[in-house]
Amino acid sequence: MKQLFNVGKLIDGTGASLQEKASVLVEDGRIVRVAAQGQIDAAGATVIDAPNQVLIPGLIDTHFHLFLLLLQPVGGAAEVTHMADEMIATKVFKAANAAKVWLQSGVTTVRDAGAGEFMAVAMKEAIRDGYTPGPRVIASGPLIAQTGGFRPGSGSHGVEVTGVDEARREARLHLKAGVDVVKIYGASTIGGGGGRLISEPGWTQFTVEEMRAIVEEAHKPGRLTSCHTGSAQSIKNAILAGVDFIDHATFMDQECIDMLLETNTPIVPTQAIAWSLEKFGEKMGFGPHIARKSAEVSAVSMECLAKAYKAGVKIAAGTDADNPHASLAKECELLVEIGMSNMEALLAATKTAAEILHRSADLGTIEAGKVADLVLLDKNPLDDIRNLTSVSRVFQSGKEIQLPLYDLSGFFEKVH
Repeated sequence: MKQLFNVGKLIDGTGASLQEKASVLVEDGRIVRVAAQGQIDAAGATVIDAPNQVLIPGLIDTHFHLFLLLLQPVGGAAEVTHMADEMIATKVFKAANAAKVWLQSGVTTVRDAGAGEFMAVAMKEAIRDGYTPGPRVIASGPLIAQTGGFRPGSGSHGVEVTGVDEARREARLHLKAGVDVVKIYGASTIGGGGGRLISEPGWTQFTVEEMRAIVEEAHKPGRLTSCHTGSAQSIKNAILAGVDFIDHATFMDQECIDMLLETNTPIVPTQAIAWSLEKFGEKMGFGPHIARKSAEVSAVSMECLAKAYKAGVKIAAGTDADNPHASLAKECELLVEIGMSNMEALLAATKTAAEILHRSADLGTIEAGKVADLVLLDKNPLDDIRNLTSVSRVFQSGKEIQLPLYDLSGFFEKVH
């Protein structure tokens, strides 16, 4: 099948300047040619004319949780529900709805950053095989933590191990189950848990040797690793262990930034989740202490992130979303607030994200040979990054997605 996109404006995701009146030829789900309008032979092609719209690459959420973003059924209000002690089948149906919502918002690829029972791998295969629409999934398995590492209520998303041998064995089990990115839990969360072992958020978990064993096993068959961090020391430990990229990177001192630069280790800061918990946490059923702590963390992490950006640390966009307020558009908006240009923030959610996930041969830009993941916007994000919410049409591998299922206008607005 051939398609010819004639668009008013094109942002190809390479960092090149916006192109006026461009055409993109797609055949069998891949981009064949990009040129000025009138220069491509459209014989036999279905023509998509969008003279007043902006074409961008499909967005990539480098840190998402399909099995945390749980919404009401189709036809109901798009409000957050809580996981509780639900049956696995119920969780899968809700995750399928979450996948549709993110796809509707222009996100055509996600890296699922961890779910119990290897459910993200199952969802990857279900979406790939056409059983349900959703973003292309690059899957992590259950989060691998040290014994006593999970706070109450979150243990179902991970496994706990002690020592190098157990860590190595668990990594091998994850690879056997088909994960793409092995995720290490290198520090406690904002709740400060695990079990009755409560301390300040971000206390360091795992030794470098334990983490290095996981990394070694993942790299043997060419898989990636990431590390959940919440303190400067946990970031340093992850870098010393050789992880491929850092999740959150909430607190960074100068030594952290220097190590990130020296090793060319990227970060996925996930600022949107703290912002959303600060603004909407109590409404979603979290205790007021979470909102207070999120506000504290957000202020410090934005300052640290600004320093890392100015120093040249590689940054990709990810939401860590457990609610639709923490959209990828909001994450890009927050990246602009730390100093990025609108173009740089867009690249963080396209080209850079694809590079970090080792998928740049297929994804992240609108170039010949790439998969035709394309999003039409009604407004130009280079004028205002918040225009990423003006999604009009979404194409994944050249196929138009017949959405929406929800009215999301109330979720993706900026809250002042």
